[in-house]
Amino acid sequence: MSADIRIIYEDDDLLVCHKRAGMATEGAAAGRMDLISAARNYLARRNRTNTTGRQRNLPPYVATVNRLDQPVEGVVVLAKTKKAASDLARQIKDKKADKYYYALCYGAVPERKGHLSDFIMRREDNRLAQILTADEKDSLRDGQVTLRSGERVRLTGGDIKSARLEYEVIARTENATLLRVHLLTGRFHQIRAQLSNLGHPILGDDRYSTQESRLCSEEQGIREVCLAAYSYSFDHPATGRRVTFEVSPDNSAIRSLIEANGR
Repeated sequence: MSADIRIIYEDDDLLVCHKRAGMATEGAAAGRMDLISAARNYLARRNRTNTTGRQRNLPPYVATVNRLDQPVEGVVVLAKTKKAASDLARQIKDKKADKYYYALCYGAVPERKGHLSDFIMRREDNRLAQILTADEKDSLRDGQVTLRSGERVRLTGGDIKSARLEYEVIARTENATLLRVHLLTGRFHQIRAQLSNLGHPILGDDRYSTQESRLCSEEQGIREVCLAAYSYSFDHPATGRRVTFEVSPDNSAIRSLIEANGR
């Protein structure tokens, strides 16, 4: 197996991987390996070993079912057939797939359990996700919204969308909270933006940080985004049986809190 890819499950329809933090799911910059390319390389090498004749030169089919931000580690499911890709895409659209994350965020989240429901867009100027109030959403004119500060911001990448998640407190430290997040919608940078908007940015996340969360990350020596997609459940596209794939996070700050709390 290539050092670029960690496979946790494989059959004729699926290739399930533990993507490391810092690796792009696809579309990596020149000179860097992304997960899709690593998977194709792995399958191509195996096909050359196991097949003969014309089939040897056929490129392997690999399609992303779920993507993770480059700084985020966790479970990524790849489809090895068009039929599997279509079935899994339908399950995601119909909200039949369940995705859970660990998020270590700054400060004391007061409620043991909670639900966040926001409007979200992607800014054209800095390419980051922006959480909007209902009034800000309704201010949309000619592809721009007016923020409460009076700033006019142009959106990109489609319409303003809803962003929903549920969370549960798993552990607390003096200045941080470990959450288990159930992602209900899969929007660009959704968890990172929503928790930051809540006042609890994810530690190690410079893009959605505050001065306080950056200082906290520095004091704890945290240099990676403390967000891990640790569990993914769906109906297997061939058998129809419910399957769940889980990984233990590499992130040492998350892992130590999970172990300390017997998770």
